[in-house]
This record gives sequence, C-alpha cells and structure tokens, in this order.
Amino acid sequence: MDSRWRRAREPETLRGVDEAEVLRRLGPRATLSHLSAAKAWGAELLADPPAIDVTVPRSRSRIRLAGVRVHRTDLPGAEVEVRAEIRLTVPGRTTLDVARTRPHVEGVVVADSLLRLGLLDVSELRAAARTLPAGRGRPRAVAVSEDVDPRAGSVLESVARVLLASHGLRPPRCQYEVVDADGAFVGRVDFCWPQARLIVEVDGFAFHADRDSYRRDRRRLNALEQLGWRVLRFSWEDVIERPDYVIAVVRSCLH
Repeated sequence: MDSRWRRAREPETLRGVDEAEVLRRLGPRATLSHLSAAKAWGAELLADPPAIDVTVPRSRSRIRLAGVRVHRTDLPGAEVEVRAEIRLTVPGRTTLDVARTRPHVEGVVVADSLLRLGLLDVSELRAAARTLPAGRGRPRAVAVSEDVDPRAGSVLESVARVLLASHGLRPPRCQYEVVDADGAFVGRVDFCWPQARLIVEVDGFAFHADRDSYRRDRRRLNALEQLGWRVLRFSWEDVIERPDYVIAVVRSCLH
C-alpha cells in the first residue's frame, strides 16, 4: 500500500481491553482488521461491527473466540500500523478488506468516510483494487472503489447515493453549490439533477441542532424554490427502511 495511506494519525479510542486481550490471545502477529480497523481509524459505519475482526497469519492454528471473527492471511508489513499498542491494518488495506467481505453499501460507506478523514486517496484506492489478485472479492472491491465519492458528507449521503445509483438514478452532481442569477451563493445541496431542476436532500437524526439552524434552512429552501428548483427531502428512516418509496418519488420527478 502507498505510504500516503499510512498518515500519522492516532485512531479513535478502541475497545481497549477487549481488542488488546483478543490480539494477545491470537498471537503476536494478530491484527485488528476489516470493520473493526475501520472503526478504530475513525470511520463512520452503517452499523456497529457484529464481532471483532482480527486477521492472523495463515499458519496460525484455527483458534476460535466468542465474539471474534478471525480472518487468515499473511499481511505485508507495509499494510500494518501499531497505534495505541494495537496492531491494525492501514486505511487502504482496511477499505479493501471491507469491500471484499461486506455488502457493497457498507464498503462505500467506509471508503467515503476514510476519504473525508483524509486517510485515503481515490486514485490510489482504485489502482490498488484493480491490481488485487483474481478471485473472490476482487470484483466487489473494484466496484466499491469506482463508487466512492470524497464529497459525501455523511453515512446517509453515501447510502442514498448508492441506492439511487443502483436504480439507474445516479445523481449527476453531489454537494452541488446553487447560485442565483447574480452568482450569489444560495446553498450547497446533497444531490442535484441540474437539467431537471431537481434537488434531493437527506437528513439524519440531528439535522437541526437549534432553532437558528432550522430557520436558516427554511430560508434556504424558500430561496431554492424561488429559483425554480424542486426540492425533495428524505429522512434516515426513508432511505434505510423505505427505499422503494425514495426511488419511486425521485423517479416520478425525473420522468
């Protein structure tokens, strides 16, 4: 992996004793990996990992630990960091591992998040995915690398973008800056179809932190409407629990 995937940045607080004890029991070359490494590097995840992911050498005996998902491969030294006395895979290797083993949307969420943190480079990620050995997981890693977008501002944006693209509704513009006739900035929107004058925004649980932000958002929406934009708003529940509804509404506005 390229050295730029190994920037000097301390990972987020790990599970501490749990991970350290698991790694100790699995041997000196046991390494936190996959979703667990992604979380350690500070990536936002679609959901908490169902187990602690650890990679051990192929020669390691097939020990099993409750709550631990053991992966067996020989990791090159350049793909491992030691942070806070914990061995973990570097961001690039972590992203490819998640992409190869988890659903597509989870891989994109992790990659987008690590890109936001400045821990990945898009061109390097795509090159690394294409040069993976042939076999199970390589096509999935390539697909994730091609679907990433460093402009995604949140997990929900990543999920919504993947959802729309999977139904042939890939937004031509993400994090689009709308200006008025005089070129004055009106607002930045999540997704935009300029020719259709359609904007789609997705709102997480804590979208409005206070009344002032709520009022500013209302004024922004009014300004967009005055400029002739149609604005669709979808919640976390819409995107995650009612994806068919989201697709139907967006498609009806584009056709």
